[in-house]
Amino acid sequence: MFETHEPAQTPWRRGAFKAMPHQLVFGQTYEDAAIELGAIAPGSRVFSIAGAGYTARALAAAGHRVTAVDISAVQLAYAQTLEGGSPPRTGLVERVLGAGRKLAALCGWTRQKLDVFLQLSSTKEQVEYWDRELDTPTWRVAVDTLLAPRLLRLCYRGPLVASVPRGFGPLIRGRLRRGWASHWNQSHPFAALLLLGKPVEPSGTPKAPIRYVCADAADFLKGCAPRSFDAFALSNLGDGASPEYWQRLAAAMAHAGNPQAQVIWRSFAEPVAGMDGNRAARDRSLLWGIVGVSPVSNLCGGGMPCGLG
Repeated sequence: MFETHEPAQTPWRRGAFKAMPHQLVFGQTYEDAAIELGAIAPGSRVFSIAGAGYTARALAAAGHRVTAVDISAVQLAYAQTLEGGSPPRTGLVERVLGAGRKLAALCGWTRQKLDVFLQLSSTKEQVEYWDRELDTPTWRVAVDTLLAPRLLRLCYRGPLVASVPRGFGPLIRGRLRRGWASHWNQSHPFAALLLLGKPVEPSGTPKAPIRYVCADAADFLKGCAPRSFDAFALSNLGDGASPEYWQRLAAAMAHAGNPQAQVIWRSFAEPVAGMDGNRAARDRSLLWGIVGVSPVSNLCGGGMPCGLG
């Protein structure tokens, strides 16, 4: 079992979806843990948002001492079952993506075309194939329509929709194309996850047990002893969060982290002009506008990560 702390009223207590707040949301993790593994010093004490548990497990398998925290007891229990060897399950996000893949099939994305695309191992060939066979006018219109705020509001709660940048459909299409131009389809699992729904297998066996805690991130960190952590893997905790919440979280990380603790965070937002160190293009999961890595001491005014506020 996991530890439980009484959660505060935060944007995530009721979940991102309007319906079924007590259902599993993420059956998969849509972020490339290679970013965290490259940014965190060996043998670190790491605070990680649990989600589906993939990032926490990858960090623990690399020898880090990981505390995985999530406000959702359902997500936390699921992450523990994966660590125990249970197969991946389908969450609400996977169902939404599955519906999107059915729509893509109506736009001409046949299984044969996708199989050919996923076997490519040349970024030049991938971009050419994408432009010629998959990035069709019909598909572009469908994506831009489905990712428009008026339709997103039918499924997602207001704070999360409000955090989505303008022109989200074209941005996502551009991020996919950037990924095809940067990473070989044949050698990474996220392309098959997005295009076919093929689950990514959790990586490695943890070298030390992962500590699982059901709590709000800011509240939990505020209650920790000073300098308890050397790194913070936040996923996209900031999407939908208010500046006031970021102030609380930044203060809690400054309290619970050592002065040079690294913060790794993601956002669907676009980076602001002049943002240094954005690693979104390196993240093979393809979806993010920002993948930031910086010391906790570098958080910008108001507590928000540089490039987000």
